[in-house]
Amino acid sequence: MKQKSFRNYTLILSVMMLIFTISKMQAQIAIGGGLGYNEKISGPGITVKAEFNITDAIAVSPGVTYFFGNSLYGFNQNTLAVDLNAHYFFNLIENKLKIYPLLGANYSNYKTGASYYSFYYDTYEVSDSAFGINIGAGGRWQFSEKLSVYLEPKYVISDFEQIVVNAGILFQL
Repeated sequence: MKQKSFRNYTLILSVMMLIFTISKMQAQIAIGGGLGYNEKISGPGITVKAEFNITDAIAVSPGVTYFFGNSLYGFNQNTLAVDLNAHYFFNLIENKLKIYPLLGANYSNYKTGASYYSFYYDTYEVSDSAFGINIGAGGRWQFSEKLSVYLEPKYVISDFEQIVVNAGILFQL
């Protein structure tokens, strides 16, 4: 088995085990998703996210985002990012507005490619992956007991340093 494939499977298995362990702790769980923007590839993305409240102030939040990237002169880019973040909530408006610092781990898989004409038609594709650290902040506005919206800008420190902004909806289970 290739080294990158083994690392991918190990990461996915580790995240799944963490989610299973946290869910057995009777934590409050919220799931949802939204839209994101990655400044490195100048493209939008779709996010799927969960949030496990360990206490009223501490939460663990795994998420997956696929950034579509851009296509310019036949050159295409896209990224798949897997995140595992920790939040520490500060209540600004009781049961309505919470802000939090964000710290976590990131695994990103990048794929680039191009199709072009010279003397003949040619296509190439390059993919790479990197582990990194997420540093950022977030805000969450709770509309009701079951529905809230969030906004999370973060900086990813890795071989592919980038700024990512996510916004979306969370449903409390």
